[in-house]
Amino acid sequence: MKKIIFPLLLLTSLYAQQTTNTKLQDVIALGEDIVNHTDTNPLSKKYVDSKLQCVNCHRKGKDNKAGTTNKIGTFIGTATAFPAYSKRHHDIITLQNRIDGCFLRCLGGRSVVNTKVGIAVASYITSLSKGMKIQMSPKAPRTPLKQKMWSEGRKKFIKLFHKATHQDYLEGKKLYAQKCAACHGNNGAGNASTPPLWGKNNKGEWLSYTADGSMAKLPNAAVWIQDNMPLGNANTLSDTEVRDIVLYINSKPRKSYKGFKVEQNFKQMGLDFKTITQ
Repeated sequence: MKKIIFPLLLLTSLYAQQTTNTKLQDVIALGEDIVNHTDTNPLSKKYVDSKLQCVNCHRKGKDNKAGTTNKIGTFIGTATAFPAYSKRHHDIITLQNRIDGCFLRCLGGRSVVNTKVGIAVASYITSLSKGMKIQMSPKAPRTPLKQKMWSEGRKKFIKLFHKATHQDYLEGKKLYAQKCAACHGNNGAGNASTPPLWGKNNKGEWLSYTADGSMAKLPNAAVWIQDNMPLGNANTLSDTEVRDIVLYINSKPRKSYKGFKVEQNFKQMGLDFKTITQ
């Protein structure tokens, strides 16, 4: 009898392990699909009020997987930083909290904490840090691989934004037409393969990130753009060119978030919105 029971128990254990692994892989795969098709995936689209996908900022790497870029915006190493301190929240947050912030403020949508969507996206992001050392961050909720670059870049651009003028804004308008409009459109609406940067569609729906999204913050946008754009030719824009383009893009109409408006991002840099843009 014992000779029969042991193999049965072993087979049962192996089947349970295989089922668990398959289930986890299914959730990771769902998370990857949501990251790639956030505004159209059947599960996640109800949580999004824009025409953006996570992959727009967390770009694909050489393996063609979302978030594996070696640029600012990579997901690699991100999960190792959590739980992490968030200056925005003045508290310790989890990876799901961070994802939630993107859905609320960047995608202009609704909370996904502890939903199938939130768990799936967190699972996918975590899978990209497999085997890496946990390095919970007391400084910021982002991958340790880019923490120094992000911090130094922000400091550099904050100084430049403090000195910005109306002429810089006008230069940004010119540079946008020369270097950005071919992909993102003169009206910032993007196209089938490039994301919208501002404005509404003909149905009156907001297209891009909200006024309180990470990319709406002037120094954040500058750091990301310099390391990622123009597509296929990144790190070719000078510091002042990037600053000027950001002044123009982030002065454009976008959805407010809990009363937070575009003008306040300029105020955070010591700038008067009307003086810069009019």
